[in-house]
Amino acid sequence: MWRLLFPALVLLLCRSAAASDPVVELATGEWPPYVSQTLPGQGVFTEIVQEAFRRAGYQPHLTFQSWPQAEWLTKSGKAAAAFPYRPTPERGADFDFSAALMRSTSYLFFHKPHLPHPPQQFKSLDELRGYRIATQLGYWYIPLFQQHKLNTLLTSDELHALRQLYLGHLDLAPMTLERGLFLIHSNLPGHEKEFGFIPTPLDKETPLGLMFSRSYPQVARIREDFARALEQMQNDGSLKAIYQRNFPEATPQR
Repeated sequence: MWRLLFPALVLLLCRSAAASDPVVELATGEWPPYVSQTLPGQGVFTEIVQEAFRRAGYQPHLTFQSWPQAEWLTKSGKAAAAFPYRPTPERGADFDFSAALMRSTSYLFFHKPHLPHPPQQFKSLDELRGYRIATQLGYWYIPLFQQHKLNTLLTSDELHALRQLYLGHLDLAPMTLERGLFLIHSNLPGHEKEFGFIPTPLDKETPLGLMFSRSYPQVARIREDFARALEQMQNDGSLKAIYQRNFPEATPQR
């Protein structure tokens, strides 16, 4: 009888232990492929966050909000953290930040059939004056491109820019690496291998992490537990594995 009951007892104890893990409230918004309710695992960033909190002994409860609302929930102590956020001096006045879970960098994408011999690298943007380059209003790179007198064409959004590359109406389109790969895969399926990107980054790596509240209950301990779990994921390779599973085409890996 004991042999029959023992496995069931172990399973019950494991379930009880999992159920007793404290819940931690988290806030985020839509920013595919990093976070999105429509993606498997709710996006690569969400996968990393949830795995780290589970390892740290917490049950992460995620709420999707507008970005201003996510920030307000965190500042008011209703959420332990919001993600993904870039540390800035202004945010540093009200929040604490985790180590970077990912680093975002922008590259110039191109369509191989229309640009079979793209520049392999460049030391100055001046070298790109002979190419037709997409831009979108409000993006950080517009003053930079104007400074170097590049030949630019305004597009309505990044997807429009990719379609212009595909049609041969443009030569290059700037996007963060993960965003570009995601848009190509989701909107031009079957054509992924036709696109590439120049390996020279347009900007410095931008760290993306958790933005922690300073008023959420026991937030200092939560932040420390999360940091230890994240370091463990970095050391055992699981952080890199999650990234590579979501972005197998991405090089360099981050």
